[in-house]
Amino acid sequence: MNALPDPKSLRLMREETVPVTVLTGFLGSGKTTLVRRLLALPQAADTAVIINEFGEIGLDHLLVEKVDESIVVLPGGCLCCQAQGDMARALRSLDQAVAAGGLTPFRRVVVETSGLADPAPLLQAFLADPLRLSRYRLAALVATFDCAPTDGSFQHAVAQAQLALADRVLMTKLDIAGEAGEAGARRALDALGVAGIEPAATGDALVAQLFAPLPAFRARCVSPLPLGGHSSAFASLALDVPGRIDLSRLLASLEAMASRHGENLARLKGIIDVTDDPRPVAIHAVRHMVALPRFLAAITPTAPRAIVAIFPAEAGDAIRADLRHLVADAGTPCGTPAA
Repeated sequence: MNALPDPKSLRLMREETVPVTVLTGFLGSGKTTLVRRLLALPQAADTAVIINEFGEIGLDHLLVEKVDESIVVLPGGCLCCQAQGDMARALRSLDQAVAAGGLTPFRRVVVETSGLADPAPLLQAFLADPLRLSRYRLAALVATFDCAPTDGSFQHAVAQAQLALADRVLMTKLDIAGEAGEAGARRALDALGVAGIEPAATGDALVAQLFAPLPAFRARCVSPLPLGGHSSAFASLALDVPGRIDLSRLLASLEAMASRHGENLARLKGIIDVTDDPRPVAIHAVRHMVALPRFLAAITPTAPRAIVAIFPAEAGDAIRADLRHLVADAGTPCGTPAA
């Protein structure tokens, strides 16, 4: 009979988490070109890619000019239709390829969505299925913006959702658009109130754009602005949170807020200080889903503490009022020390 090992002799090892960047953007905005550029870099050799296409025949994986087991193709629709199951299966297939020896272990993953995909369900997948996706963590939602066209395609509801939810927006096709096109693109993006606008880079800078720590929260409230005779479909509110927050009270209020506003709470994210732990905490919510809070170890004391909510413009008044009440109700006087 084989004796079980002495538990005292066992050493638990924490498995390193794998950052996942979701790359979104409207049809033709340059997502596949960025992925091809990324995979050509020696410093990105340890990157796996999941490509999702709209249609029954997948072609984008051929356009990235690299076909091996580090690329998983999900044709036949968009990931937003069955995000949780499809995402888990795709990541599992990559893990199985590594275990079978057909794929070198990877340190990061890029998920390229269909140009018609609403990215919110993908964000929800990471919030709602922590066990199946436990080895993976969402690093960022990055959107591409085509600066060349003048047809106003960014006014499409899906395009605006992709831009509004993004942590960083990369301007593409600047070589075609020229200086005037870039200036016009910046005006359009500013009017939409999107975050982290940068020209798409090359080399090491591209890797950083896709995987580096996110820029500070926008410390401004964005209202819908006129845009070519139309209005932005989304607005946002950023609230500074300088004091310490009762985390359990905040989460209870956030659950109630997500339940009350449902689909209108497109995304909420924040970094706060809490009353019973010296570490800052990251909070996230997408529509009805509220994530478990995550304690952050590596963050500078001077980094902003704030909560940002993104929502359809027509629902703005109610969500603004609820968010301000939520922060006030859970807050403590500024400077209250952690336990």
